[in-house]
Amino acid sequence: KSETVYEVDQMLTHVMFALDKARETHQNNVWFFDSKLHEKELMNNYVDSHMYQALEDKEFRLFLQPQIDLATGKVCGAEALVRWIKKDGKIIYPDQFIPLFEENGFCKFLDIYIVDRVFSFIRGWINRGYEPVPVSVNQSKTVIFEHNFTRKLYTIVISWGISPELITLEILEGMALKNPNDLNRKISMLKEKGFRIAMDDFGSGYSSLNTLGQIQIDELKLDRGFLRDVAADKNKKSWIIMEQITEMAKKLHIKTVVEGVETGENDRMIRELGCDCGQGYYYGKPVSAEEFTEKYIIGGHELN
Repeated sequence: KSETVYEVDQMLTHVMFALDKARETHQNNVWFFDSKLHEKELMNNYVDSHMYQALEDKEFRLFLQPQIDLATGKVCGAEALVRWIKKDGKIIYPDQFIPLFEENGFCKFLDIYIVDRVFSFIRGWINRGYEPVPVSVNQSKTVIFEHNFTRKLYTIVISWGISPELITLEILEGMALKNPNDLNRKISMLKEKGFRIAMDDFGSGYSSLNTLGQIQIDELKLDRGFLRDVAADKNKKSWIIMEQITEMAKKLHIKTVVEGVETGENDRMIRELGCDCGQGYYYGKPVSAEEFTEKYIIGGHELN
């Protein structure tokens, strides 16, 4: 069995790291050096100390993943995603910085920045004579409950001169369960300005069908876990549940989008269930906004 050999200075660094962790607990504990924990700590420190400069240097890049109209087979929209691409080309992925941003409040800067970048590309599509597609943008709870959030967002819309209907703001289901009345007030203000609202990750752990009646949403994004459950359920109970959710959404005039479509079988299932749109690697992976423009906007919304 091979063992990692450390230099003396590396060993001292590891000892100091373990000592710092032991001091944090305020108890008489023994801590051993954990290389994975140390790497995570280093990454967190980098993210925390470089996030503002990265925003100023435009290192946060807009990526878009296509959404497919299951009736026509054409691209009918996109979800905005973010990648942190450093000057040296190295990529920091969302799971490495988004949780930290939600804790330290930096999401309120990043969310607005991404919305502005989305509007910038939509404006570019229109200026070049191409038909734009609506883009969905995730909004963190720290941002959407800010008192001036709606005004900030509408100011960006006015500055780019495009219809707010081309933006769908995605909120998490957990937000609806914790603050349904406050959230509805915010949603009403946004919808009055023309924005569309989607509930993201429906069924990821909080599911309550009452949510569909309580919250004024335009779109329901079904979590990829539904597809996994349907495929694994030999008694077809998961199929019946998903079918009823889809049918209920139709009666409430709520558009359904299924995430995590990765196979032809997944595609067949959501078509049979009567879902409106699909999103996932089966149709197309997230690509830079520039590549999305070339592939799907200039290409006339056709899948390549």
